[in-house]
Amino acid sequence: ANDDDDDDDDDNNNIPSPDIQQSILSQCSALHSSIMPLNSQIRGPLAKNSDRGTSLPFVFLVGNHSSGKSSFINYVLGRPVQTAGVAPTDDCFTVIAPGPKDVDQDGPALVGDPDIGFEGLRQFGPTLIHHAQLKVREGIRNENFMMVDSPGMIDSPVSSAGMGSSNNIMDRGYDFQGVVRWFAERADVVLLMFDPDKPGTTGETLNILLHSLGGMDHKLLIVLNKADQFKKIHDFARAYGSLCWNLSKVIPRKDLPRIFTMCLPVKDGENSIPSDISTTEALDQRALADLHQTRDDVLAEVMKAPKRRVDNVITNLTDSVHLLLMHSVVAEDVRSRYSKRAWENRMQELSSVVLGMGMAGLGMHFSVPPQFTGGVVAATMLGVGGMHWFNSSQLKTVEEQLTSVEELSASFQRTHPQEVSEADEYYASVWARIRDPLRLSLWRTGLADFPAVKKGEMEELQRILDEEIPRLRRLASPSHHGSGNNNR
Repeated sequence: ANDDDDDDDDDNNNIPSPDIQQSILSQCSALHSSIMPLNSQIRGPLAKNSDRGTSLPFVFLVGNHSSGKSSFINYVLGRPVQTAGVAPTDDCFTVIAPGPKDVDQDGPALVGDPDIGFEGLRQFGPTLIHHAQLKVREGIRNENFMMVDSPGMIDSPVSSAGMGSSNNIMDRGYDFQGVVRWFAERADVVLLMFDPDKPGTTGETLNILLHSLGGMDHKLLIVLNKADQFKKIHDFARAYGSLCWNLSKVIPRKDLPRIFTMCLPVKDGENSIPSDISTTEALDQRALADLHQTRDDVLAEVMKAPKRRVDNVITNLTDSVHLLLMHSVVAEDVRSRYSKRAWENRMQELSSVVLGMGMAGLGMHFSVPPQFTGGVVAATMLGVGGMHWFNSSQLKTVEEQLTSVEELSASFQRTHPQEVSEADEYYASVWARIRDPLRLSLWRTGLADFPAVKKGEMEELQRILDEEIPRLRRLASPSHHGSGNNNR
């Protein structure tokens, strides 16, 4: 017990003080705000208001209906707030926040609140806004973080339309995948919950994991809830295997992430057995104890949301700067190549004009008949006009080539030769994320009108990565052997 207490003391000593945490968050916010003008100028990959966080850390729950999301929220809060049931009970995104008294607000009030930090949901349209709500509750255990419940996923298994079908994106009246990703990107802990009846078999669930939760492994917990409902061990094995099989379809790795198998306490007591299951059929006490321990592990991760906020904000800043820097570097390379070709065309046309006018001037100087001089001038004008038309058509072809996926990929390889030669997977993943938005940005603006990115602006982004991010990491990280605090 004394050893455990010592470990707890060490953990507490390694946690930055509240003042330091607030300082780190303020510095991250200032740095993030400083890069947004460049992002707006070049139609960068960062979403509007992405530099604005929520007022409190929050935990985001997503999963099948009847997977126990609402029950788990009530368990964490220590009081009934969400309605739980086997059938779908709620079609709203519900933000639950601590407060001095119980207050309910609708979606427009939630999105319109300038302080809580969910105004970015407005981009998903009025249908989503009217399917969101805020519940402020007193006397709940999460006094320093919020919880967000989501509508249960209830579609049928993957049909002939296939996963990712565009027909399914707006079947709720709004972009459900986009909304889930918006919440998940800003959440400090994300729980993806399944139940024994539907262990990952719905197409919408797999779509969410593939398209909305990709790249969030560091804060994603996959939970198989209600594991105490299994009467026999082979029932558990079948459901667990089915979940692993379905997850393997959308997780491109040999090693699957940990799946937390747990159950929630029943009303009659944590260790009681449902009346419809005999003692011989129910899980034994050792198995129940293991499920309860796993539940405590999940609860501990949820309660760490405020501590995770600092690390997540720094990670988000790092990710944003990497995205914007690569967008800037590749866009500037494409723009400069286009500008070089356009400049060569202008110089060619100017040279033709100068040559023609020069010949006309010489003709006048040597008293050449005016018919010849006039013919030279007319020929020059026609030639330059035709050359301009030809160069303009060629320039359009060049623009189409430069903004093609192949040429953009070639530009990425040209501007990041070391990362390409080293097969850097991180830079490859960043490029995969910005390639299509970059192409769309260049196409909408046009290379002729695309603003130039100054060298100093790209150097400032690199400085943030090389100097500011490591400094903030050191402030947020605990002391350890090899850290700057221990090297004297």
